[in-house]
Amino acid sequence: MVMPRKGQEPVVREPFDLPAFKLEVQGLVESGILGEFVETLGPVSLEDIENLKRRYASLIIQLDRLRPALAAANVTARGKDGAWSIKEMIGHLIDADRDIWWPRIEALLRDEARSPKRPHFADIDHHTLVREHGWQSQPLEDILAQFVRARWHYAMNLNAISPSEFERCGEHAVLGEICILRMVQILVAHDAHYLAKINAMI
Repeated sequence: MVMPRKGQEPVVREPFDLPAFKLEVQGLVESGILGEFVETLGPVSLEDIENLKRRYASLIIQLDRLRPALAAANVTARGKDGAWSIKEMIGHLIDADRDIWWPRIEALLRDEARSPKRPHFADIDHHTLVREHGWQSQPLEDILAQFVRARWHYAMNLNAISPSEFERCGEHAVLGEICILRMVQILVAHDAHYLAKINAMI
């Protein structure tokens, strides 16, 4: 667990700095965020909350700045290995918020999550979500609009989470014990990973 339990001395760690992360994600498969990816993120503490909040919300601005380049790019082109197109990657960012991580965060924030039995989170096939939502066939502007609405909504929800609530934990089928703070760290690093991939394709 990344946060100290009651009665334990807090662990002093360096502040979270996403650009300093050396995200060696070649082993990351697009079907999910595996333990190997999460392990590259390093420790995270309550001191990092405000930085994580800013970075999480900032993807709205970063994608907006790419609109001219996106308009000129082939946003439906897939990689030789069948990797997602730009439209599918942006759609995947929506899926990661709306269908994967925020339902887990909300489960931990509900009152029943305070019971001794922790919520258990199943692994989710990201490829299935991308296919079911048909991101490849939707207009790019519609996908971007959906992203802005979803990210703004969840960024506001993130601002409403108290420091103590960030320490609430559940059990993930692949990652094991995972707290809200770690989930937000994963989302921020996940954003950076896909933003880099999108930039490389425009």
